[in-house]
Amino acid sequence: QTSGAMDATPMLTAPEAKDDFFEGENGLVAVFDYDYEEIIDFNTKLKWAQFLCIPPAWLSCLCCGPCFINQNVEWDSRARHIAITVDGIKFVHDRRKFLCGLSCSDRGRESKTVPFDKITDCDVKEPAGTACCCFIPRTLHQVHVDTASSGQRGEDGKVRHELEIEGLKHPHEFKKLVWDMKRQQMQLGGAATSPAVSVPKQLDMGKAPELLTEIRDELRKLNALMGAQYGATASKAA
Repeated sequence: QTSGAMDATPMLTAPEAKDDFFEGENGLVAVFDYDYEEIIDFNTKLKWAQFLCIPPAWLSCLCCGPCFINQNVEWDSRARHIAITVDGIKFVHDRRKFLCGLSCSDRGRESKTVPFDKITDCDVKEPAGTACCCFIPRTLHQVHVDTASSGQRGEDGKVRHELEIEGLKHPHEFKKLVWDMKRQQMQLGGAATSPAVSVPKQLDMGKAPELLTEIRDELRKLNALMGAQYGATASKAA
């Protein structure tokens, strides 16, 4: 019965990812790419709008603070990585430079794993409206992951989520795989096993002519072989 249940388990799917940060990770199921360019573009505009709209922030000009706004946004954005493993959702904010970029101001690596059996909600928030006094249109999808201890409003009135993921290239596919993994582990009694995940590969169009040439040559060899075999059979019959 157990074998039959395993065979009936549907194939899980995930989009192809370019981020190799988790290469060699034990129990890795799928990696999801952040849209770094879109994240950097939005947050750079937001940081500059906040700087211009908050006069006390102008004091940072005394230590050339505005000169490092763009670079700080890029350092922070490109240090974010996320994957789905057999244990749950794994988010890593890697070591990155901060402020003026000197090693003494570096920020350390932060890592967090949310187990599937603890997840009570995982949903996507579509971008809408504007940020910072209606100046900057929101363009990034947000994925909110909650557990039994999160999803409640704090003293400031904001909802606290266990994990907030902003700027994924494929947020809806991420959400689907999270729920599929949670359901699969429930069917297996909570056992953490490595499922079969199908990741579609894209054809390298630069190699397409070479591939077609190889196929043509193989077909020619096959035709010649069949012709020779047919001729030999006809000679014996005669």
